[in-house]
Amino acid sequence: MNVLWIAVASGAALWLGYRFYGRFITGRIFGAGDLPDAETPAHARRDGVDFVPTRRSVLLGHHYVTIAGAGPIVGPAVAVTWGFLPALLWVVLGSIFIGAVHDVGALVASVRNKGRTIGDLAADIMTPRVRLLFLAFIGLALWVVLAVFGYVIGALFAARPESVLAVWIEVPLALGVGFLVYRRSGSMVRWSLVALALMYLAIGVGTLGPVKELFTFGDMSHGILFWLGALFVYSYVASVLPVTDLLQPRDYINSHQLFLTLGILVVGMGVSAFAAPDNLALVAPAINRDIPHDLGAPMLYPFLFITIACGAISGFHSMVASGTTARQLDTERHARAIGYGSMILEGGLAVIVILCCCSAAGFQNLAAWNAKYSTAWAGQGSLLAKLEGFIHGGAGYMHATLPFISLEMLATVITVVIISFAATTMDSATRIQRFVLTELGDATGVRVLRKKHVATALAVLSAAALAMFAGKGGGAGGLVLWPVFGVMNQLLACLTFLVLNTWLAKRGKPVIYTTIPMLFLVVTVSWAGIALFGSFWAKGQWHLVTVLGIGLVLEAWMIVEGFCAWRLSREIRSRGLDGPELASALAGPSGNVIGGDGIIRAQDHA
Repeated sequence: MNVLWIAVASGAALWLGYRFYGRFITGRIFGAGDLPDAETPAHARRDGVDFVPTRRSVLLGHHYVTIAGAGPIVGPAVAVTWGFLPALLWVVLGSIFIGAVHDVGALVASVRNKGRTIGDLAADIMTPRVRLLFLAFIGLALWVVLAVFGYVIGALFAARPESVLAVWIEVPLALGVGFLVYRRSGSMVRWSLVALALMYLAIGVGTLGPVKELFTFGDMSHGILFWLGALFVYSYVASVLPVTDLLQPRDYINSHQLFLTLGILVVGMGVSAFAAPDNLALVAPAINRDIPHDLGAPMLYPFLFITIACGAISGFHSMVASGTTARQLDTERHARAIGYGSMILEGGLAVIVILCCCSAAGFQNLAAWNAKYSTAWAGQGSLLAKLEGFIHGGAGYMHATLPFISLEMLATVITVVIISFAATTMDSATRIQRFVLTELGDATGVRVLRKKHVATALAVLSAAALAMFAGKGGGAGGLVLWPVFGVMNQLLACLTFLVLNTWLAKRGKPVIYTTIPMLFLVVTVSWAGIALFGSFWAKGQWHLVTVLGIGLVLEAWMIVEGFCAWRLSREIRSRGLDGPELASALAGPSGNVIGGDGIIRAQDHA
């Protein structure tokens, strides 16, 4: 079986998962579609800044590129170290049965409850203590994301200056599109396609010697620091502007950029079947027996499931779904397409990355592939080094469709896609961090955190301080905590499933469809976390021991809370109570009750 047939089979499986399982989970289990449109947070709390009813196509683009980022590209590009088959199975099955369920569940729970984040909802679904710990844990994870992504993007700009013009020109283009669409009633599709065409023109201009030289720094470290500062300023501005001014139009442009790139890649695979069939050959083994364990490569289980997060399941998605997307959802009927469907599309992107990294388009033969994956651990080194297989393999397939464009130019196109997605994650994470800090202010009574600019400034300045001053400095300070982020991100997914499981149990809904994914994640992530904890302890890396230890303790605490809530719910329902008596008996420590519709209300309004 060659690359083309695997792509077709994987695409069919993902589509069938969306078509049938996605409809069942979204409608029958989470109950999406019953809430009147006027009661969605986008309508009920409309403020023109964060709460804005948005067309499905626009919100799909915004949500998709926000959750995608660079994750579904980097993770699979590293995870094929263990062979293409484990990575492929995890991406396809994980997306359908775990990741998409997690995402749409967080979205629906938030939409039913005024657009509150999943961390804030933990107070009423579980206990106020859990909310405080959960929000603090989320804030820590986002803090690391902001610092590391700023460094990564800055390093990519410094290493590939030809990408700078195309990425930054998207900001004024997106502002222009937002103005023309929302202030002049223009067509989002038409103007975003015009902006995309100008971006591609900027890619060509950016590769010209004089332009490229303009963005080249003699000292790469100086370039990283410069771009890091510019990125944090941009993230501040982007996160406080109304979503219709910059985030929505920019992400819509980015979605066109990605879909066009993926379309050309898939067409290139089809063209290669006739023009260059050798490119479709799989040069990588299904299961790699020559893992470089002596050079740092970990065991397949459990670390495959930590290495590929975005593309299968990622805790960060719950914050996007409940933190930003729920506040823009026009109607609950769009929940399946946006919450479940975006995760399926992300799985499709991850499949393409896997195939590019394992085929003859990226590596001439097995020996060339082994030189990359069996003689070194691909999880180490710079981001560009990790992405070589996808960049060159993708450029090879695109070249089959566009033979009149040079491979170097096509490699730059793919690099721009990667940077654009990473930037999307960074500014959306800043906005979400603002929401989290505001909710922490509500939980702790620190009123100053409720102010938008104060919370945003704290998010940006603290991440900038981590990047600039932690570790050896030079902008790479976030890397001090990065070794624990993979586990922390998947721990966040575990905790989200625990909250969703308890939410469903208190509503009297079946929990088997969230319990099985939750148990799999809890066992797998705990195994990986404990293994890393022991490694950090042995090396005396106490900052990593502390952060990871807090995460593991929080997970254990929430598991106990969730189990007790589930058992209590079953016991109370077995008594045959109904109406106000049932609601009162099921009320948690917050005193609020969860109705059968999933809406949290005060007892006197239940």
